Amino acid sequence: MATLARVFFTISEAAARWGYSVADIAGWAHQGLLEIVTGIAPVQSGETTLAGIVIVSAADILPMFRRTGSGPRELSVIRLRLPQEPEWRMITHPAEGVMVSFDDLMITAIEVTRFEIEHDIFGRKHAGKGPDPKYDWDAFWRAVAVRVHERGVPELLKEFVDEFANWFMDQSPAGDCPSDSVIRKKLSPLWRQLREGK
Repeated sequence: MATLARVFFTISEAAARWGYSVADIAGWAHQGLLEIVTGIAPVQSGETTLAGIVIVSAADILPMFRRTGSGPRELSVIRLRLPQEPEWRMITHPAEGVMVSFDDLMITAIEVTRFEIEHDIFGRKHAGKGPDPKYDWDAFWRAVAVRVHERGVPELLKEFVDEFANWFMDQSPAGDCPSDSVIRKKLSPLWRQLREGK
């Protein structure tokens, strides 16, 4: 079955993929190294209607990215930028601006790929003995930690395994993925321990 390409990554997914914190991503966005986007319903900027996918200024939502995790999950912003436009547009109606949720902040897959290539995110050589591992198990465990932190543990081990089989395919341009039995062997002890603690 063909694997459809991913269109967006959440901030948490990008952080887990790259092995950095969401605060690091906010810092890079503030420096203009990458763009954070979200989707909005129509609002007015003077005579112009803004709607759809827009770029959000990291500086305007910086409290969301506190390293302590104590930041707000939603903030109101009063300026946005349209893709391919250099200038920020002020929202004139509604006067209070647009409420933006952390969970709705995204980085486009095209932007993720560009950033990875431009900054050689995965260019670090394998420092251990033996050949380079075929799969990035460090990134896998970071993604597992983010998943458990944000959404808890699935009721079924099979659901857990299927989810991370899809995760591996999302990370690989060729759609490569370890076998279900290998993923199950990795996840099973953690899943059992966390489910027993419920």
